[in-house]
Amino acid sequence: MHKRILCIDDDPDVLELLKLILVDEGYDVFCTTSPINIFELIQEFKPDLILLDINLGQYNGLEICKTMRSYIRTGEIAILIISSDEAIENAVEDFGATDIILKPFDSKLLIDKINKYLSPTSS
Repeated sequence: MHKRILCIDDDPDVLELLKLILVDEGYDVFCTTSPINIFELIQEFKPDLILLDINLGQYNGLEICKTMRSYIRTGEIAILIISSDEAIENAVEDFGATDIILKPFDSKLLIDKINKYLSPTSS
């Protein structure tokens, strides 16, 4: 079974690029521009990893990450914050993110970081 990645970013172009890269690597990918129903989406899609932007319109990806860390169902999912926002520097320490990826991102670095958390030894 393929590993599943949920991508949440308010920029459809970024989502399209992420989907192209990740599907090409053999991942099952679901993309959304809004985190409104994130917990229902997680329950249905059952992602192994989440790529989460910080600036999501009226929503803050860092706060969403922190909230997900407090729930049993989502507490163990790898969450990579992917953003150009300088607040990303605090994502791991203050909000519980697994790792960060700065935008604009290099596709090899993106894949390397994802593979680091989705390799058979890390699950």
